[in-house]
Amino acid sequence: MLYPLFILAALAYGATTFLYGTNSSTSAPGSPSSSGIRERSQRAGDIALAVAGLLHTACVGAQCVEGDHPFASVFLVVSFAALSAVLGYYVLAVVRRRTIPALGAILAPIGLIGLVLGVLFGDPVGDRLPATTMLAKSHIGLATAGIALLTLAAGVAGVYLAMERRLRQKIFRPRPGGISLLGLDRMHHRLILLVTPVLTLALVTGVLWILQLGGPEMLGPRWVELAAGGLAWLASVTLLVTRAAFGMRGRQAAGLTIVALLSVVVLLSYYGVRG
Repeated sequence: MLYPLFILAALAYGATTFLYGTNSSTSAPGSPSSSGIRERSQRAGDIALAVAGLLHTACVGAQCVEGDHPFASVFLVVSFAALSAVLGYYVLAVVRRRTIPALGAILAPIGLIGLVLGVLFGDPVGDRLPATTMLAKSHIGLATAGIALLTLAAGVAGVYLAMERRLRQKIFRPRPGGISLLGLDRMHHRLILLVTPVLTLALVTGVLWILQLGGPEMLGPRWVELAAGGLAWLASVTLLVTRAAFGMRGRQAAGLTIVALLSVVVLLSYYGVRG
């Protein structure tokens, strides 16, 4: 049952990317026909992404039935975090009462990558995470939530950078009901307000877990994990501190968020290669 669901979910993610990308026509930019085609393709993309998210959820459920729960291996964690980011897109849409198709276009390939990693490499034979204690489960759960929230924040940052660049080049015309740069900046800040405490708790529980496994001497061999996780945490804290103290926002804040996500990607890649 897992593989038919996987194929359908992968096709749905692919269709989502195609539909979000089909937002232009041969009509002149800004014409009624061009705007209508864009609106229909973006609406269809939102529906396709929702279908893909539901099918991805079914895949995770099928893996749980087989005994491979979302915290069993690093690849399953990545899959669940990517799915959570996709579902978070609709939470943001409910809060805002309108979707952000550009963000959906970013999350669709991320969801597909997570799905593929979780299904093709998710069988936890050699890389099973030893989440046998409450501390270990808390760390993995917090880390998963942090990755999902940071992915959303980085996606919003990416939309901000793209929109800001197009506005500077005067090739973008704001549409009624669309989100502004100020709105994106506020959304990004609120996501970082959620990311920072989650990453803080994930980092603390991770260090405590390492100490529980083998004492202080275990910290040295795990310097890559600590450095990457610490850099992601430091970036999120820096975003809050510099915004409060110096008013930093905009491109600088967006770029720092992407650096934080890249640090997490390095950490997950290290886990995957080591496993």
